[in-house]
Amino acid sequence: MEKLDCLLISPSIFYENRDNIWKEINSNFPPLGLASIAGHIRSKGYSVRIIDCNVVSPSVESFNSYFQENIKDKIRSIRIIGLTAMTCTIKKAYKIAEICKKHYPEAKIIFGGVHASFVTEEVISKDFVDIVVIGEGEITLEEILSNMNLEEIKGIVFKRDNKVIKTPERERIVNLDSMAMPAYDLLPILKYRPAKGSYKRLPAMSMMTSRGCPGRCTFCNKTLGSKLISKSAVTIFNEIRYLINNYGIKQILFYDDTFTVFKKNIINLCDLLIKNKKVISWTCFARVDCIDFEMLKKMKKAGCHQIMYGVESIDENVLKNVNKKINPNQVINAVKWTKKAKIECRLAFMVGNPGDNEEIIRKNITFINKIEPDYLIVNITTPFPGTSMFEWAKNKNLILTYDWDDYNFGHPIMKLENLSVDEIKYLYKLMYRSFYFRPKYILKKLVCIRSFDDLKILLEGFGAVVSFMKPKHPVN
Repeated sequence: MEKLDCLLISPSIFYENRDNIWKEINSNFPPLGLASIAGHIRSKGYSVRIIDCNVVSPSVESFNSYFQENIKDKIRSIRIIGLTAMTCTIKKAYKIAEICKKHYPEAKIIFGGVHASFVTEEVISKDFVDIVVIGEGEITLEEILSNMNLEEIKGIVFKRDNKVIKTPERERIVNLDSMAMPAYDLLPILKYRPAKGSYKRLPAMSMMTSRGCPGRCTFCNKTLGSKLISKSAVTIFNEIRYLINNYGIKQILFYDDTFTVFKKNIINLCDLLIKNKKVISWTCFARVDCIDFEMLKKMKKAGCHQIMYGVESIDENVLKNVNKKINPNQVINAVKWTKKAKIECRLAFMVGNPGDNEEIIRKNITFINKIEPDYLIVNITTPFPGTSMFEWAKNKNLILTYDWDDYNFGHPIMKLENLSVDEIKYLYKLMYRSFYFRPKYILKKLVCIRSFDDLKILLEGFGAVVSFMKPKHPVN
């Protein structure tokens, strides 16, 4: 039986009995953060494996049997078991960690990720958790594996002699090009499926090319700070080429919060894709104030077929409340330029922002239908721990629940002055119904069908929306 230095685990994102659009359109996304950590520590000589529960064991019950058969029966000892978790998966992560500790009591259980970085006291209070890593984990985990004194390792919280010790903050990694390539080979790449309506071809794979976000939106937690650091165009291109050559990947989904901030870098990437004749379809996220028509034309030529812009609302006061520094004219121009460049345009809005009321939501609906994006995604505003919105709502006693399972973009989390919980849920679905069930929209999509694959993708996406709109009956 083998020995293992590090086992990394990502709990599944599975919306059980949740009236949530993501239950219908979401598929399985790779744990890119764990892949990056695995790539780095492997480059330093440590053995590492990744378990992605989204693929191998969606439920905690199935994880127990999977772990016994594939890990416990084959690996004699594990030095470190690391788990990453978002807020909506933290409760599953706790249960998984308990299972791991039962089978490997000598292993150090380490938690990282966005929830652990901001709700550290809760996480470290669990008996089965030994260390919490705050922020980036590559260098930190390398130092833990090297048996450095924990007091000398920056960016961690740990327990010793019944005391909780927090070390100084770790500096950000400033040169992403110097890091090893993510350990894509440790992931079941060909089993991943992107969200319905967000891809053109399969097999598809997600990528992250930058860290940090320059925005100051109140609903966004700054796990890695405000400073945006990006990989170079050459490094990004080499990763894409690796995925194409080794896995036959035909679609890339860039999951950076704002892919287009460094315009010159993106143009260079596009030039590399065009020059080397890499036929790849790709999508990205962008802000409406970080785009222009010339850039969009270049992106289209390099394979970009869809962009999602986070708009959230077009009401001036609501935008001010969430510190989203955009305006409706920028939204109109971004949609117009994107469509002119023959790139699909997807807009993201939120229902339940501070200051929202029914009139504002209906104005948003009118605006959206007038500018006619290709797709719409709507989320219920969720004040995650670590955001200024969460602190604001908590201080004003507006938080409705601290059940972390409910923090999934489909459940009202805070009280609003002008909207009840039921009204938020109603308007959430109204935005979808008012957009996707328009005869004009349906006809437009039917006219655009050019192949069987186009029809399949259209029916898949529309079926997801229809399923979401059906009344949900509680399970007894």
